[in-house]
Amino acid sequence: MADDTHQFCKIFLRSAELLEIMAMLAELLGGEFQRRSMQLTELMVDVLKNPDAGMNEDFVCWPTFVEIEADTDATNEWVAGTAARVITAMWGAGIPAVAACSFEDELPWRGGIARLDP
Repeated sequence: MADDTHQFCKIFLRSAELLEIMAMLAELLGGEFQRRSMQLTELMVDVLKNPDAGMNEDFVCWPTFVEIEADTDATNEWVAGTAARVITAMWGAGIPAVAACSFEDELPWRGGIARLDP
């Protein structure tokens, strides 16, 4: 069972292409979106427009974010592994991604922020 530290992760994306992001995630994670949500075994993945988009240059104001929320039966490894796959896939596609969660240091590039550091 997941502890509270791995229940939720928000990944900010420097892309406004929601349909493209959803298609990439559906293929990557092997699921299907219903509107903007995809239910996976033990995880819910949502792709949403950021209401704070454009307020400043910080990543928390990038146009899109992905929310990963774990069911109570999800393991920490499964949640962190899924977040890592999303981040690396986005960077691989040329879309900067930065995670905001309690386990960022367990993710590639410290959740993506290390790729932005000068």
